[in-house]
Parts: sequence; structure tokens; C-alpha cells
Amino acid sequence: MKDKAILASYERAKDVYAGLGVDTEKAMAFFQTIPVSLHNWQADDVRGFEGSEGIHSENVVTGNYPGRATNGDQMRQDYEMAFKYSPAKHKVNLHCMYAEPKHAKERCDLETEDFRTWIDWCKANGYGMDFNVSYFTHRMMKDGCSLASPDKAVRDYWIKCGIGGRKIAADIGRELGQLCVNNTWVPDGTKDLPADRAAWRARLTESLNIILEKPYDRKHMCDTLEGKVFGIGSEAFVVGSHDYYLAYAIKNGVGVTIDTGHYHPQESAADKITAVYPFLDYVLLHLTRGVRWDSDHVLIQDDPLRDMLLEIKRADLLGKNIGIGLDFFDATINRTAAWIIGLRALGKTMLAAILEPSHLLKQAEENDDKTGRLAMMDEFRSLPSNAVWDYLCLTTGKGVGLTWLDDVRRYEKEVQIKR
Repeated sequence: MKDKAILASYERAKDVYAGLGVDTEKAMAFFQTIPVSLHNWQADDVRGFEGSEGIHSENVVTGNYPGRATNGDQMRQDYEMAFKYSPAKHKVNLHCMYAEPKHAKERCDLETEDFRTWIDWCKANGYGMDFNVSYFTHRMMKDGCSLASPDKAVRDYWIKCGIGGRKIAADIGRELGQLCVNNTWVPDGTKDLPADRAAWRARLTESLNIILEKPYDRKHMCDTLEGKVFGIGSEAFVVGSHDYYLAYAIKNGVGVTIDTGHYHPQESAADKITAVYPFLDYVLLHLTRGVRWDSDHVLIQDDPLRDMLLEIKRADLLGKNIGIGLDFFDATINRTAAWIIGLRALGKTMLAAILEPSHLLKQAEENDDKTGRLAMMDEFRSLPSNAVWDYLCLTTGKGVGLTWLDDVRRYEKEVQIKR
């Protein structure tokens, strides 16, 4: 699409939205203040930089597309390519298994300086960072368990990881001047029916209590807990279920992570936002496309994503203790292209949500005008938000339409294939 056509389409869209009481310039400016956290594990199939080849992992990645990142420099190069085509404000979501220590060390002994290259790179580029201790893909996982393991030595190892991870996250947040969300997800559970669920959860509670004991400045770091329905190897029982973490978080003043792939397929993750937000310290979103439960397909524009962003926007919660991040891994396609597809899908959907004349919907609801409310909900789906998106991409130099695709194919040929 030529620049002249983009500008003309935008002017028409601007007039349409103005007629509904929406300022497109303000909407775009607000959009660019909301951080979007991009997960690092898409770039290398959740392998890490610890030489963990051959270590058993329950993180199943489908495909063997060439060009995965094998070290930090390659991953950062891929990040820069992805961010090149996203007009959002960016954060990096980093697992501790991607540390770059000067000398090999145990995961439980990692320190802030082992992430120095990541921190300095983020600082130089104005990125924020979120953090996760990697409670998986490690010899100290016993029967797929960590913080809830019956083996005290195993629990102690991962407790030390958790304590160290919180300090690292707090240091990152302080250095970057942005909140660093420290997310905890553990795969612990049993393949078949447990005899004593209470004992498993008592061990997890004890571990979390020790890890979360030390307070940190909330401006620099906050904690979230991520639940799950079931996993590979934990089909019958997951210790850290949604109910468990929600109750723990409310009682102990921490946050939860809502992963849109971690619920039953017919559940609405969007409906959960306003149900839990008032009672939690923080809500972190891990946005994915669970085609068949937690299949972690690349994010695209669809109704579940739209519903999630509209729920947040209509409740006036965007930018207010809700973190927005992506979470998927697909090795059947170019991994960097997957990032770009996901970032742009989220960006288009979030901008459309910001542009929605939600005040008119609320006004109809307050007036008990159910007919008008439903009519507007359907009509607003056809508003020209894509014209505003194209204008934003044009004016920020982030690529309009599929113009990015040829660049990624060149990058694949000249850089990634040679790895």
C-alpha cells in the first residue's frame, strides 16, 4: 500500500472515530506507553545456554526449522529483528536458563552479573525486562518435580534458585528503571492419581513461603504465580493449580499469571480478569493460542485475544498493574517471524480495543438499552482500526502490511541459516 493511500485511509478513519467521541492521536500515544513483554524461549525452543542438550524436558516443541538461536548474541539479534516491526513499547521476558556467566556455575548460584549482557543491552535500547526462574530442564528435577518434591535436597536446591531469582529480578528492575515481573511456574505433579494431595501442596507452600519471605521494593519487582490444569507427565494432578495459586496469592499479597493456554478449552480467560484483579497485587498475562489446550501456537488475531484486550480496556485497567506478555513456541516456522506475527497480532488487537468507543456501550448499559448495546458491540467490530494501525506503523517506520516478510526471509537466508 502506498503512503498516499495509507494517509487517506487514516484521515477517513480519524473522522469516523471522532464522530464516536474517540481521538485516534491520543489512542496511538496511549498504545505506545503500554509495555509488551516478548518471551525469549521462542527463539531457541526452550533449550537455554547451559549446555542442556539431552536433559529431559517436559516442554514439547514441535518442528526443527533451521536457524534457532544458540547463544545470547544470536538471540538478541533475533529480538532486534522482531522489535524492528513492532510499534509497541517493549520488554524482554527472560528465563534464568539463558544466563551468560563468565564461568560455568550451578543454576542455584546464578547472580545478577550473570545477566549483565542482557541488562546492558536492554538499558542501551530502552527495553524493560521480566524474569523467570527455570524450574525445568535440569538434573535436579526429580520425577518432574521441584519445589513440591518429596526429596528435601531437591526442594532446597530450587528454593535457593527462587530466592536468588527474586534478587536478580529486583536488581534488574532497579537498573532499568522499570518494573520487573518475577514469574514462578513449576511443572510439579503426578502422572497418575496421588494418594495425598494435601502433602504435595503443603511442601509447595513451605517452599514458596521461604522464597517470598524477603520484601523488595514494589517499584522494581513484583511476584506472580502461574497455574495450570495439567501437563505432560502431570495429567492426573498439578500441585500448583489455578485455585491453589489464586488462594495463595490473595492471602500472601502477590500476583498471578493468567496463561491463556492453561485453562480448559471452553473457559474464557477474559472473564477472569475483573473477577480476580481487585484482590491481587498484580496480574500478568501470558498470551498464546491454545488450539488444543496448551498447544502454544503463535498468537494471531482471534476472538479470545480480542475478548481479553477488550475486557481490560473496558475496565480501564490497561497500564494499571496488568502486565501483557506473549508465550508460545513453534519450531515449524521461522522463529523470528513467529515473534513478529505475534507482536503485530497483539498490537492490532490492543489498538483496536483502545479505539473502541466503550463509553457508548457503558452508557447504553446504564440506560438499560440492551438492544443498543448489542447493536453497537457488533457494529464496532467493523470500525476502521486497521487504517489507524497502518498509519501508526508508517509513521514509526515499523512496516505496513506484509512488507516485513521479505526482510525476514533475507535475514533467514543471510543470518539464521548460517548458524
